[in-house]
Amino acid sequence: MTSRRTDHADALAGIARDAGVIACVHAARLTGPPGDVGLAEHETVAIASVYKLPLALVWADRVERGDLDPTSPVRLHALDRVPGPTGTAMLLDDVTMSQRDVVRLMLAVSDNAAGDAVLALLGVDRVHRDLERLGLPAASVRQGSAEETRAVMRETGASSWAGSQQALADPDRAVGTSQYDPAYASAASAAELTRVVQLLWARTGPAHDLVRDAMAHQAWRHRIGSGFPHDDVLVLGKTGSLGRLRHEVSVVQFPHEHPVAVTVLTRAVRPERHQPRVDAAIGELARSAVTPLRLPAA
Repeated sequence: MTSRRTDHADALAGIARDAGVIACVHAARLTGPPGDVGLAEHETVAIASVYKLPLALVWADRVERGDLDPTSPVRLHALDRVPGPTGTAMLLDDVTMSQRDVVRLMLAVSDNAAGDAVLALLGVDRVHRDLERLGLPAASVRQGSAEETRAVMRETGASSWAGSQQALADPDRAVGTSQYDPAYASAASAAELTRVVQLLWARTGPAHDLVRDAMAHQAWRHRIGSGFPHDDVLVLGKTGSLGRLRHEVSVVQFPHEHPVAVTVLTRAVRPERHQPRVDAAIGELARSAVTPLRLPAA
């Protein structure tokens, strides 16, 4: 078994090297006989918007315990919302919706304003305590997208969110940010994020069903989804992106097989925002990790 794990890790390392990324990968079956594949899966890295996935798990657990009402209204004020390219983060006016709809937008389109609202609802300290109780002590949700954005703008000298992203993507300038550093940003290992998915799939409450359904409606299939380009393969996921960081956590479900959770966390050597080769490599890494774990369901 050790030899096979080494072979799988070597294959993953080769894909990452060819794509010009540093990668942390972990895949594990969600049902059936235990089995996993990994590459640097226990290394803690900054996870960008993937923080919204453990946040959703904590929210769902608290709903099922009766601490929160998923239908209660949440008001997202236009002047307080962090800017972003999707969801309510890109709107101009105040928005009111239920907690559960905020969570759906947070996951399906990675709405930054929605993520901040859920984090404010739960509280950072409470999220940390819950993650520790779940056996995820190194999975740190340190801040939401608003604080991340302010840090990046401050460190790049930009006056806007768009300007900060352009600065990070400039190949002619050596621009970095503390948000690449797991000591300052929300962070986790690939193995811990796979464990978050395992916990989500082991729970049967309606709130957990809602989180899984939101992942099934993720708007993008250009990363892990690109590794499974078949109409009958279900890919549920959550992406995260910031500068050189491109991540995704997913569940891959082939017909009549045990579902497999897979996490791919990458940091690109080059800074440009549009790197289709890296996105395609994330799909290839996921396929390479999932394939040895495929088993027919009884």
